[in-house]
Amino acid sequence: MRDRKGFTLIELLVVIAVIAVLMGILMPALRAARELGRSANCLANERSLVLAYTMYADDNDGRLVRGHVNQTDLHTPMWVLPPINAAGAYISGTPLLEDRFRGIKRGALYPYINDPEMYHCPGDNRYQTGAAEHLRFYRSYIIPDVLSAANKGFHSWTEARHQHFPKKLGEITQTSMKYVFVESEFQNPSFNYDHGGWSFAPWIDTRWIDALATFHSKSATFGFADGHAERHKWVHGETWRIFIGDLPIETLQPDPDLNKDWRWCWERFPYLANSEKPR
Repeated sequence: MRDRKGFTLIELLVVIAVIAVLMGILMPALRAARELGRSANCLANERSLVLAYTMYADDNDGRLVRGHVNQTDLHTPMWVLPPINAAGAYISGTPLLEDRFRGIKRGALYPYINDPEMYHCPGDNRYQTGAAEHLRFYRSYIIPDVLSAANKGFHSWTEARHQHFPKKLGEITQTSMKYVFVESEFQNPSFNYDHGGWSFAPWIDTRWIDALATFHSKSATFGFADGHAERHKWVHGETWRIFIGDLPIETLQPDPDLNKDWRWCWERFPYLANSEKPR
């Protein structure tokens, strides 16, 4: 009888089917592990940024670094600068990655960090896949705009509330409950960098003004004033739809006692009067 030296078609199909089943089981676990690694790196980045934020204040009589990034006033200390060329001038067209790095390195916090990668979330792929070349941002993090001294009168809705914006680090109480960095997925075709802080005005109504990033599935990371960082999972289905653009950003949210995401962001917002009842 002749020895068999290969697999039959049936055997090959069974092996392929088994491999397919195993891949179906393993792929979600691999994706989860990759996402866990990305979020861990992102949290480490935010901890580093918060430490730099605190060290800057300690070295400057407690004053907070400017969070709003202005291309027309490059000599005012800001936590980062917009994309700049080798001569230190703002690039209004499509900047290269090295131009974005220059802006990061010229920022007031960079001497405390010395690594531009700390400004980038591993899950943020806008630089590779931006809808337009000038929108291929690298920096993933921003500061809430109430922490920017430049915001007096910057928005009509901030003028009356400016007295409630912290000016010095010591004015931020309950530091373990107040975030000073958030993740942004800014996409404004009029700008080639994220020029503002994260806008949120709970004293007006229950809408989101600026969306938060969607780099970590249905969650985002936050860096807190005491130096820790954490990842928050969005639990209200409408929140995610707004942040990914399925619903208009101005969509009013349910009462804050019902929308746990909106309430979570409000209770941790670095605003000196946020014990008042949101409208």
